[in-house]
Amino acid sequence: MALWQCDLRVSWRSQLFSLAVHGILILLILLTPWSSAAWGIWLLLLTLVVFQAIRSQRRISARHGEISLLEQDRLLWRKREWQIKQPVWMIDCGILLSLKRERDNRGWRRFLGSKRLKLWLASDSMSKEEWRHLRQILLISKNNGIKDRHHPL
Repeated sequence: MALWQCDLRVSWRSQLFSLAVHGILILLILLTPWSSAAWGIWLLLLTLVVFQAIRSQRRISARHGEISLLEQDRLLWRKREWQIKQPVWMIDCGILLSLKRERDNRGWRRFLGSKRLKLWLASDSMSKEEWRHLRQILLISKNNGIKDRHHPL
């Protein structure tokens, strides 16, 4: 039984924040005075930041779909079960979950893909009601976890 479930949308705030950070870095690289001997370093830095910006936008765009919070600190995401491993980090605009994939008994497929995942759930990727409900569940679990130190939430 799911304690909470949602159909996540792509977070436009996360996309704008990522674009702003990478844009500032690109501007700093472009506006910093470089010697003519350091053009290779300049080009390498600029290329790395541009590709990192593209990678970041793709990763943010990929964070959508059905997600469910299950009992016993488990999460169902992309048809796989994940265990919440570290304390949940919450701020007003998002929640960071550190996840570890549950056992996968599908032979060679278990070696493909990451076994750990940091999942950022932005507040604008779901409705206000879903956001409030998720925060309420996690805050209650976190407060109960004070008594039990082995509880990751």
